[in-house]
Amino acid sequence: MLKATNISTVPQRSPLRYPGGKTWLIPQVRQWLWKHGGVGRTLVEPFAGGGIVTLTAIMEQLVDTAIMIEKDESVGAVWQAILGRSGRRLAEQIRNFEFTRENVTATMCRKPHHLRDRAFQTILRNRVRRNGILADGAGLLKLGEAVAVPLASGSGRFSGPVVT
Repeated sequence: MLKATNISTVPQRSPLRYPGGKTWLIPQVRQWLWKHGGVGRTLVEPFAGGGIVTLTAIMEQLVDTAIMIEKDESVGAVWQAILGRSGRRLAEQIRNFEFTRENVTATMCRKPHHLRDRAFQTILRNRVRRNGILADGAGLLKLGEAVAVPLASGSGRFSGPVVT
């Protein structure tokens, strides 16, 4: 039987809040990878979502390589941008975003033309909608919420009200 995990004890490495996330499973994943992972091993994370399993395994050197699989193209764009060539520019875009209701609405309504634009829009939607739900129809937070988004470069954090 799995022991309940206080998820506040697990490092929050993902820029995404993810309903149905696997953060609670990290202690068991660690134990399994200590036994079965290691040098020369590759982790495959289907349904990657917020990517906490992959991020933990790589950052804690429990495996050498990892493959993230994600069906949602918008979430996939986030990981492609962060782990690809757009990571630093995406971090700058997050850092420099002027957080107002008008800017949030305009950005969410704009059709993304590049992978980084889609990634930014997805992170923004994830942070301003209730419970991080990305699906159409998920309402915006009304009273605001202080958030901290890890940046792709690993340096600095964006903090601010979600909706003012």
